[in-house]
Amino acid sequence: AIGARLSGLVEGVEALTQPAVTRVAVQALQPSTFQPRVHFAPEALEELARSIREQGVLQPLLVRPLGQERYEIVAGERRWRAAQLAGLTEVPVLLRHLTDEQAQLAAAVENLQRENLNVIEEVQARLQVAASALGVPPEEAVARIFALDRRPQADPEAVARLDALFGALGRETWRSFVKNRAAVLNLPEDVQEAVRAGLDYRKALVVGRVADANERAELLKAAAEGATVQALRERVARRQDAADPLRDVLRRLANRRTLATLDADRRRKVERLLRQIGELLDSA
Repeated sequence: AIGARLSGLVEGVEALTQPAVTRVAVQALQPSTFQPRVHFAPEALEELARSIREQGVLQPLLVRPLGQERYEIVAGERRWRAAQLAGLTEVPVLLRHLTDEQAQLAAAVENLQRENLNVIEEVQARLQVAASALGVPPEEAVARIFALDRRPQADPEAVARLDALFGALGRETWRSFVKNRAAVLNLPEDVQEAVRAGLDYRKALVVGRVADANERAELLKAAAEGATVQALRERVARRQDAADPLRDVLRRLANRRTLATLDADRRRKVERLLRQIGELLDSA
C-alpha cells in the first residue's frame, strides 16, 4: 500500500523531466492554485526577461489542460511572467494530464529545487508535500504531523510516506520541519513580510512572540541592523518583565546565580520573604 501510494505521488515529479515539448500562447495559461510561491521580486523578473529576450525560454513550463484551450501552470510561473515582460506570445510547455495531487506535489518539488526561495515559500512547499503524503488539505497537515510525531504507532504507513518524501527532498526530516520551521506560517503578517525580505526565521520567531505592532517594528529594525537571536530574546524578555513585575521576579528567582550573588544578610532576607509568601499562599 505504501509503495503504490508513493508511486502515484512521484508521477507528478517525474512529469517534470518527460519529453514532448509543444508551444502554447501565454494568454492561454493561468497560474496554479497550488503555487506555494506568492512573491516574485520585480528586479529578478526583469533580469530573467532580459535573458529570455536574448535566448528564449530554455526550460519548458509544466502545464495541465483545463479544457476550452486553457492550461494551468503546474511549474514555471516565474518563467511565464518573465516571458510576458519580454514580449513573447508563446512559450514552450510540457503538457501532462495530472491529478490535483500530482500537480500539487510537482509544483512543490519544482519550487524546492530553486535556490532563491524565502523560508515562508519553502515551508509552504514542504507543507504541500506533507499534505500530499498524508492525503489531507495543507491547512490540516501541520496538526496531522504533530499528532504523528507524538504517536507514530497510530499510523505507521503515514509515517513511512513522510519519511520517504522528506528523505527524497533532503535537508531536514519531517519531524525537524514541524518542530522548527512550520511555525513561521503563524507569524504576524509584518513579520512574515520581513522573512520574505530576508529576515532569518529564527529571529522572526522571537519577534513574532510580541503582540504590539509598534514593539515588533522596533525589534524588526534591530534585527535588520544586525541584532542576534539572543539579543532579541533579551529585549523581548525585558519588555515582558517591565509589563509584568511578578514575571520578572519569578524569572530572576529561577536563576540560581541570582541568589548566589547576594551577600549572606540579603540572602537571609530573601529566604524569609519567600517563606512568608509561601505561608500566605498556603492560607489562601
